[in-house]
Amino acid sequence: MNQSLLVTKRDGSTERINLDKIHRVLDWAAEGLNNVSISQVELRSHIQFYDGIKTSDIHETIIKAAADLISREAPDYQYLAARLAIFHLRKKAYGEFEPPKLFDHVVKMVEMGKYDNHLLEDYTEEEFKQMDSFIVHDRDMTFSYAAVKQLEGKYLVQNRVTGEIYESAQFLYILVAACLFSNYPRETRLQYVKTFLRRCFYVQNLAADADYVRRAYPNASVQLLRTDRVRRQP
Repeated sequence: MNQSLLVTKRDGSTERINLDKIHRVLDWAAEGLNNVSISQVELRSHIQFYDGIKTSDIHETIIKAAADLISREAPDYQYLAARLAIFHLRKKAYGEFEPPKLFDHVVKMVEMGKYDNHLLEDYTEEEFKQMDSFIVHDRDMTFSYAAVKQLEGKYLVQNRVTGEIYESAQFLYILVAACLFSNYPRETRLQYVKTFLRRCFYVQNLAADADYVRRAYPNASVQLLRTDRVRRQP
């Protein structure tokens, strides 16, 4: 691989490609997975790099390289591709991997006209802080690739023309819950939000996996869906 290639960053500036950084991201995404080869993903993606390539295109190329390796013999590539996709999604939505505080995010989205102002009218800043404590962003890391693509394609708030994404899964789930239970009694509604958040995670993942199985293996039973990757919360 030619390490003298220039890449174009999100802000328009250029720098030499950092293969070590790419390897570290892949190594992070592959942690705990079985029968996945980082070197194979690197090989499949590196041959598609070119001088001046955007960093976002590099990440999308790596995601596709991992997704193309998903098979019955090596199903964990679906989690490798999913983690890489989540990493990319958050970078697009927030400019970094770590999501912001829920209240700050809602305020920004309301100001941008992406969320309705009723969220700030219905809930106090303190209630948003409590809801923030319910969120486990690491749950994103247990998604299958099918679940991530379903979220991107159908549910996340985004600009359908430019492809710009404004939120990640856990913010989507908790804000749907906040809207659903906004008229419930203040003393109990946050508990409903918390319960909904936990259930929504499992339903989304299982629904996406079931859809993937039906398309990939028409004769397979949905009962054969893998659930060992779901880290169940107490």
